[in-house]
Amino acid sequence: MPIYNLAWGVAIVPLLGVLSSFLAETQRRAAQVCFVSSCIAFVMAAIVLGVRLTHAPAAGFDNVLTFFAMNPPESSLFATRFEPLLGVHVDAFAAAFGAAASFSVAVVQGYALTSLRSEIGYRRFFWASGALAFTTAGFAYSPNLFQSLFMWVAGSAAIYLLVSQWWDRADAAAPARRVLVLLSAANASLLLACAFTFAKFGQFAATLPAPAGQDVTDPFAFTTVSRAAAEDVLGVVHGAGIRTLVVLGILLIVAAVIRAGQFPTHVWVTETAAAPTPAIALIAGIGAMPAILLLGRMYAVITLAPHLPLVLALIGASTSLFASITAVAQRDILRIGLFAAVAQTGLAVATLGSGGFSAAMFVAFTGVFLATLFFLVAGNVVRVYGTRNIHETGGAWSRMRTTSLGLLIWAAGTGGLALSGYYALASVLLNRSPLGGHIGGVGRGVVIALLLTSAAALSLAASRVVVTVCAGAVVKRRGFVAERVAEAERPLRSPIILAGIAAIAAVLAGLPGLQPVHSGKLSVPGLTFTHFVFFGAHRQALSLDVLALLLALATAALGVGAAWWAFAAQRRGRTSELVSRYERGVRVVARGLFVERVAHRAAHPVLVAAQSVERIDARVAPALADSAAAGTMLAAASLSRLRMVKLNVHLSLGIAVAGVLALLALLAATGHFWIHTV
Repeated sequence: MPIYNLAWGVAIVPLLGVLSSFLAETQRRAAQVCFVSSCIAFVMAAIVLGVRLTHAPAAGFDNVLTFFAMNPPESSLFATRFEPLLGVHVDAFAAAFGAAASFSVAVVQGYALTSLRSEIGYRRFFWASGALAFTTAGFAYSPNLFQSLFMWVAGSAAIYLLVSQWWDRADAAAPARRVLVLLSAANASLLLACAFTFAKFGQFAATLPAPAGQDVTDPFAFTTVSRAAAEDVLGVVHGAGIRTLVVLGILLIVAAVIRAGQFPTHVWVTETAAAPTPAIALIAGIGAMPAILLLGRMYAVITLAPHLPLVLALIGASTSLFASITAVAQRDILRIGLFAAVAQTGLAVATLGSGGFSAAMFVAFTGVFLATLFFLVAGNVVRVYGTRNIHETGGAWSRMRTTSLGLLIWAAGTGGLALSGYYALASVLLNRSPLGGHIGGVGRGVVIALLLTSAAALSLAASRVVVTVCAGAVVKRRGFVAERVAEAERPLRSPIILAGIAAIAAVLAGLPGLQPVHSGKLSVPGLTFTHFVFFGAHRQALSLDVLALLLALATAALGVGAAWWAFAAQRRGRTSELVSRYERGVRVVARGLFVERVAHRAAHPVLVAAQSVERIDARVAPALADSAAAGTMLAAASLSRLRMVKLNVHLSLGIAVAGVLALLALLAATGHFWIHTV
């Protein structure tokens, strides 16, 4: 369908906006150009999503072109023709996440137009956020693993630019470098996965008939890799086997786990707390999205590889529990939101490992809107109260109603009403894997226990923020006038309203059990996300799981009750005394079991090595150049001197010869030589 070609614009328009902003004379005008381009991209993405929602065939729409071709000799290692494709692939999966990413960028940029107006790097933020929009949309609509690699790496660079917004400050530059180190490790793992895919499945792809409009079958195409994985299990693919799937799956999981900020690599996400609030909102909202999309696109490889689904489920569930408990012990409102975002992503990863493809995609989908909403709200709280410590706020409900409502929507969604916990539990209990069950026995019980505990802790952390910030009276402190606490200006409230409406709509789209609607030519797949985004060629019949729903609601209610009991205005003093009694243990939990400190120290040798190389380069390279130049000049001088010596010798010899000849001529003229005549 030609309307799907708008997907090109969803990715390219933000990039064009970034390039056009360089022509703007003022920072404000450059920011407005980027913001308008992001809004246009969102409108295009919404059109693509709407068309796809009302016309949902099983197959996707592809529009690709060849930008490079190489036919290596048969004796080389990669004897298959190398012809990667660039283009867009539009299916329900791509349409949903492309719209979510475009919306997040547009809303955050609209908020940043006012919140970052007085910042030095005002223009640079919009450049970096526009680049992140381009890479995320390009990854969502990517038709193959090769294009995904380029978007992945470029997205890592954009995240680094956002984190290093305040690059001239030591407390912001050092975390940015650590973020870059971890993201580079994820880039390297995905690069190895691409090379391994081509080496193992390239010849198999060459035997397949080329799709219409293509010369050869793309070995990096997700459909090709999925088919090769299925054939690999049957032993049909030459030179590949089960070990191939295991190795490829491990490379993909390593890349995805790092990019998604799963334990212990979550430190790169929490390091972004040193960046401006809009940058944190973008990173927490869509920074981890490519990781979930990668696992979803390569889901056939992971589910067919032995034991990898269980590993993925354990990693996600453990990360969710760790991040939720750590969020409870935090006082910094921005770090609470970051750990909550990590926990939400962990639920999506655990659900994928448990076989719930559609459910995992929904958890990740709602996480985009919830994270965006929270950090816009948190930005207003920090701006008005002048602190990031939630224990120094209070009374926001009576003074900041719009901001408080946004915070309440986030807490309700994160605490359980977004059905993230339900879908994760339902996936484990029913083990809804499209290709068969993988988790059972002790591993299944461990995952369930981790998910239940993490759901209760996450609900407690979210409810605690609402009770502490919104209830009671404004906390008085030295140098702060409590009477000045009031709602932020309108340009900072409007993005919160939009993000709140989008979050509610996203949650309602995931209500389970709704059936498809058919009216004439109009066909809507149940108005349910899990009926719209699915794995394979057929929709899954996902009925309501009453047990999982009851468990999810019970854990959510438990968290809310515990938060009200411990952090209500009349009980805060008693809770503070209890916390001070166990201050050391609370501090250990708040610091993430010292994982961040270990990560800082682990990154230190890498940074020291880089600095050593830089110092060696600064000392040796110029010296080598100077030595080469000096050596040349010395050789030239030596040759010059040698040439002068030779010239003097020749001149002396010439004079001596001329003198001898003159003497001989004189002697001959005076008759001193006997001349013999014949």
